[in-house]
Amino acid sequence: MMLPKIAAAAFWLAGAMAVAAQSPLEQIPPGPITVIVPLAPGGPADAIARVLAERLSQDIKRSIVIENRTGAAGNVGAAFVAKSAPDGLTWLFCPDSIVTVNPNVYKSQGFDATRDLVPVAKVGQNLLLLAVNAKTVPAKSFKELVEYGKSHELNFGSAGIGSPGHLALEYLKMVSELRAVHVPYRGAALALQDLLAGNIQASFITAGVLIPHVNSGALRALAVSANERVRFVPDIPTAEEAGIKGFEARFVNYMFAPGGMKPELRAAFGNAVLEALKNPEVRARIEQQATDPIGADEAASVAQIARDRQKWGEVIAKAGMKME
Repeated sequence: MMLPKIAAAAFWLAGAMAVAAQSPLEQIPPGPITVIVPLAPGGPADAIARVLAERLSQDIKRSIVIENRTGAAGNVGAAFVAKSAPDGLTWLFCPDSIVTVNPNVYKSQGFDATRDLVPVAKVGQNLLLLAVNAKTVPAKSFKELVEYGKSHELNFGSAGIGSPGHLALEYLKMVSELRAVHVPYRGAALALQDLLAGNIQASFITAGVLIPHVNSGALRALAVSANERVRFVPDIPTAEEAGIKGFEARFVNYMFAPGGMKPELRAAFGNAVLEALKNPEVRARIEQQATDPIGADEAASVAQIARDRQKWGEVIAKAGMKME
């Protein structure tokens, strides 16, 4: 009578050992893996997510699809992932502003940004460029822009309240003598359109969007939003070189997991993302979005997000930004 029990126990033990021998990624349930991008299709974050998904599909031998869920400055898509089962079938790829800026701007995001999402990998960073309309603004340096703003109305456009361009402007006003009025738009494309038309005088714009208009002579770039030059436009001075002391506004893309996911699964997927980021073709395609493909693991990402959340929280509080 003992033999059947022994056989059953041996069968169960063999099955358990087989599961244990699987890598964490092999334990993800069947079906396509979905990466949610909480922004509209066609933008830099969406493009980078699709490049990564293509490479990751090859590397981990799983179908990976990109799904765009937009709304509330990224909160809608982020909340969807935050409430998803932590089984490895759903991930979030987005700019850090959704977890560093939005918690300080919105009364409720529909989730807890410090608990319900975990960054598993950093996937590149963007610097903004301070740009003016080359025909309507004579300033050729930041110092000249400050002087121009003392005697002329200087309207700064952005993609909306709490957007990277808005934050950069408010921070710039805090660390310099610049006088300017913020003009929020419903998206970066509309702000750029009015900047090109001369309806506003200045804006902070990502390098990838700005470069064609600088090359055409329509816009003039005065400074980089940090103390390092952007290699895509190496002639534009850094904030320090432009005479802006203590100014830095950089924004980072991350891959996030839902809170509650097993650490080993987070680590395995994060490592797969970082390995994909080492691929020369992947790096080249990300650089086409004027994004530096700089990677970092979960621990470094968590620490950087905490610092940036505190930094932007202070800027937001001083500027009096708040949305319901």
